[in-house]
Amino acid sequence: MKFQKAIAVAAVLILPTAAMAQNVVAKTGESVANFFKDEGANVEVTTDSVGDPNLKVEYYGNDFSVYYYGCEDNTNCDAIQFFSGYQTDGSVRLSKINEWNTNNRFARAYVSEEGSARIEMDVLLGNSGMTSDDFALAVGKWNRAMQDFEEFIDW
Repeated sequence: MKFQKAIAVAAVLILPTAAMAQNVVAKTGESVANFFKDEGANVEVTTDSVGDPNLKVEYYGNDFSVYYYGCEDNTNCDAIQFFSGYQTDGSVRLSKINEWNTNNRFARAYVSEEGSARIEMDVLLGNSGMTSDDFALAVGKWNRAMQDFEEFIDW
């Protein structure tokens, strides 16, 4: 009997914690925006040219955008892309960008038609999303990649 009560008490204590822990999802712009807001970031929630969610984020001194993909009627998105662009007016050569892409796994870079250096990283959140802790790891990888890229291109 004591054992059954202990299990019942443990279940009552665990259930609220599990219910409060919500995954970060890409269904709308709010979940990812709320993650960054909870981290103390400045976040502007907007929409892109086709009406999908778009975020402008200022996070630990870095400015970047978050684009949403795999959306149905501008909601129920399943992926996001972190993006940052640098107006370099063609000063970063394609061979340098290729060197970056060869030596970096998660974030990729390219030169736009206008000659700007750009970096981006995709994150598939799927239907169920990702735990806040796992999402924080992905954001950490992005933040580090962005800082390393800025140094790499002498920004």
